[in-house]
Amino acid sequence: MPRAEPGTSKPLLPQGAELVAPPTPARVYASLAVALAATLLPWADGMLWLVPDFTLMALLYWSIRAPRLAGLGVAFLLGLVTDVAGGVLMGLNALAYCAATFVILMLRRRLEGFDVPRQALQLAPLLLGKEALVLLAGLMLGLPQADWRWLAAGLVAAVLWLPLAWLMDRLTGYTRVAGQGEAGPRVRV
Repeated sequence: MPRAEPGTSKPLLPQGAELVAPPTPARVYASLAVALAATLLPWADGMLWLVPDFTLMALLYWSIRAPRLAGLGVAFLLGLVTDVAGGVLMGLNALAYCAATFVILMLRRRLEGFDVPRQALQLAPLLLGKEALVLLAGLMLGLPQADWRWLAAGLVAAVLWLPLAWLMDRLTGYTRVAGQGEAGPRVRV
């Protein structure tokens, strides 16, 4: 058993209720299905360019929290489903989801140390970059639905990362340990 730090009675490693319970596959895949349904809702045509990609946001959340359950294979599959359901060029969203998930998997350890607002700042370029990648691919292929206004969805997604991450943390039971500071590790209580 690890010893306590000198001068404190608190053990060096978390114990009991402070240990993080890994997310279950059912919870991960259910939340991804809900996010996919939210993305595919029949939004008003005039506001469609402001709707963020909820599927990508949930995928990035779980790529940070449970990378073994939400990796590149899941990203590719969700991208293909989004492509088929949205009627866009096959593989366009799949490519964007895989690229975003790859970047998140490379930066995962760094992102785990940030609190939610700082994560939003770190993820904003990635969420905007996904929209830019889809836009540039659409412009190169001459797709009629390619419009510069779609970049606004990346900005909206960055703003909505805060409530989404807080909601997901609340639903999964992740909280901060008292005394660890804002950027302390997340634990399940």
